[in-house]
Amino acid sequence: MPSLQVDHVKDIKGLACYLEKKLQTSVQSPFRMRISQGEDCLTILFDGCARKKGRKYLKTINRLSDMLADYILKSYEKNILGKIISRICSGFPKKDQDEIYRIACSRLYTQSGSSLGDLIDYRRQLISDKISEYLKSSDKLILEGFITFRLGEYVRNLEIEVEKSIRQFFIERQYEEYINLLTAFVRMQVPRVPELHVFVQSNGSYKVEGTRHFEIPEDIIENFGIHAGNPVIEDDDFMIGFLLTCAPVRIFIHNASCFRNKELLNTIRIVFSECVLLSE
Repeated sequence: MPSLQVDHVKDIKGLACYLEKKLQTSVQSPFRMRISQGEDCLTILFDGCARKKGRKYLKTINRLSDMLADYILKSYEKNILGKIISRICSGFPKKDQDEIYRIACSRLYTQSGSSLGDLIDYRRQLISDKISEYLKSSDKLILEGFITFRLGEYVRNLEIEVEKSIRQFFIERQYEEYINLLTAFVRMQVPRVPELHVFVQSNGSYKVEGTRHFEIPEDIIENFGIHAGNPVIEDDDFMIGFLLTCAPVRIFIHNASCFRNKELLNTIRIVFSECVLLSE
């Protein structure tokens, strides 16, 4: 009867339990395995009908490889990710490394849409193919050593995600510094328009109006080239500059759900704490 040994020193019982549960759910599987637990490895005994190198045996190897790949993703991936970040970001403060780890986990496990499943399936397939290739010529798999020395392409895939996470980290940090500068600037300004109403137009432009008793000063109208009878701002950059100049105590944004530039909307909400969103 063909057999394989899987060495998993860290948590043999956990691996055995995981594989047994996977087998219980594989009611349509063309093979059966019995798992016996030793002191330092698991011995996997294949169905007696599975001849070494035969079709059923190879199918069994492929199925086992899928299961082990899934186990590696669930039990090892985050630890591998942490080690990659520690190596690549060795000069970063611990706080920054933790933030990069958070971003990387968000990219790897919480992306919206079908792309998340595709990315996980891609990593799983990379691992499974390597395990299957190895087990077709070897009867013993030292799991942790295999992860360290034979999953280079998979590890490189994680390294690419870490590199992207580092870039995102610096972008977010720059944005945070930008927000802090804008907030400090607004706090130093004397409000020129106590209350300002911003009407989001269907074409993406913004109509701006003061209240009846607090109209927009003429010098601001002139400096921003706004028509007094139809005060509309077309450009997003002009919009943030206009708001900083007016330094309103309170902003009412009408038709907020129509705001195309969500980042600009978020910036306004953070910089101007008294910001009321109205969906009309």
